[in-house]
Amino acid sequence: MAEVVVDGLRIAYRRDGSGPPLVLFHGAFEDSRIWADELRTLSPHLDVIAWDAPGCGASDDVPRGWTAADWAAVASGFVTALGLTTPAVAGLSFGSVVALLLACHHPSRVGHLVLIGGYAGWGGSLDADTLAQRLAAVRSTTIHRVDEWAEDFLDSVYPPGATPERRARARTLIDDWRPATTEALIAVMTQDLRPDLPEIRTSTVVVRGTADSRSPRSASLDLCAKLPRSHFLEIADAGHDCSGPELDAVLLRAARDAQAAAATAPE
Repeated sequence: MAEVVVDGLRIAYRRDGSGPPLVLFHGAFEDSRIWADELRTLSPHLDVIAWDAPGCGASDDVPRGWTAADWAAVASGFVTALGLTTPAVAGLSFGSVVALLLACHHPSRVGHLVLIGGYAGWGGSLDADTLAQRLAAVRSTTIHRVDEWAEDFLDSVYPPGATPERRARARTLIDDWRPATTEALIAVMTQDLRPDLPEIRTSTVVVRGTADSRSPRSASLDLCAKLPRSHFLEIADAGHDCSGPELDAVLLRAARDAQAAAATAPE
């Protein structure tokens, strides 16, 4: 795998193709390998870059005491280290929060946003009871064997009609997850980002599967209501992951639109 160093932190990534750049931020309990299908299908048209977030895959561990600003800074530093200017950035679930933090703290680094199964942080998208249940479920993963919770978690991400190969890949990635990363994930995911959303002027597509059982429809609609330049797209029968041709089309257009906007922007 390729890697860059951002503020002393080694960040691994996968990259394929050429053309308008597209940066992919994965969700929890996975790493850049989850984007293997997108790297294959989109690389004939785009420069596709999928990172291993800090604490995931082949990247270094998350430093102690990291804040939302630190997540935004490492995402911005990653984009800069690759020599990209205003790429399209897509984030899935946990990755959607990282993408929003990047757009909020470093807006000049993002040309277009795609939020998949998105949240304004769990604190900004889940009611109090659901938030408490989510936190309890995620914390329980650090004290129970993977085989005690992995299938239930995957059931919440992939509906019955999902591609079996993608779910099987996700299951293997859970085995490589570092429990220490979970606390860092909880710290960033429990935020309420809603007060910051009106300041994000980046063009955004909020994508949700109609069979998503993790991120409620109300969360996606609220994101669109608060993000000034956004629109909502639902993919029929897709789950939290949303992968497939419809999502590929959204990602392709986002990358091309970001490149076109950059080309016409004033010097």
